[in-house]
Amino acid sequence: MGIEKLTGSLVGEANQGASEIVKAAQSHVDQMLEEEQSKEDELKKQASAEVKARLEAQRNERLAWARLEAKRIMAEAREDAITNNLEGFFDALKDARKGAPYKSFLEKSVAEALKELGGGTVHVAKSDSAILGKLHGCKVVADLEALGGAIVESEDRSVRIDLRLETLFELKNDGLRKDVHDMLFSKGKD
Repeated sequence: MGIEKLTGSLVGEANQGASEIVKAAQSHVDQMLEEEQSKEDELKKQASAEVKARLEAQRNERLAWARLEAKRIMAEAREDAITNNLEGFFDALKDARKGAPYKSFLEKSVAEALKELGGGTVHVAKSDSAILGKLHGCKVVADLEALGGAIVESEDRSVRIDLRLETLFELKNDGLRKDVHDMLFSKGKD
């Protein structure tokens, strides 16, 4: 019987030891599962934060692009408005050529140019030759293909003073564009 008791005691101790090992292993497994669950939760938080950050960056990028595109469209619209107004300027010049201010401008500018050159030839459009009439000390030729104005040429043709309306417009184009811009878009800013 001693062996049976000893065997029973050893089996009991072995069962108790095995039970403790199983409990320790189970505890260790539970701890590992908790750690893995914690890591998984942390990775999910990081992924979620990264997705949110990327979405916010993409949103900001699209908003910036939309703002830039809106500015470009507004700039084009302003440019079109200025250009349309300046194109209307040439139409208005056709009517203005019939008035006294144009006649005065043409007579005065041609006289100053002739004085500066000491005489010469004045090239004008056919419709403007009557305005100038006969000028003393120069020849008036109605051969100019222009909206209006004149080209005054020295007698030896070495110097030309271009008084065509188109040329004068081009010389003053930047200032005119600024003036038109201010008239069209500066309302209410004062």
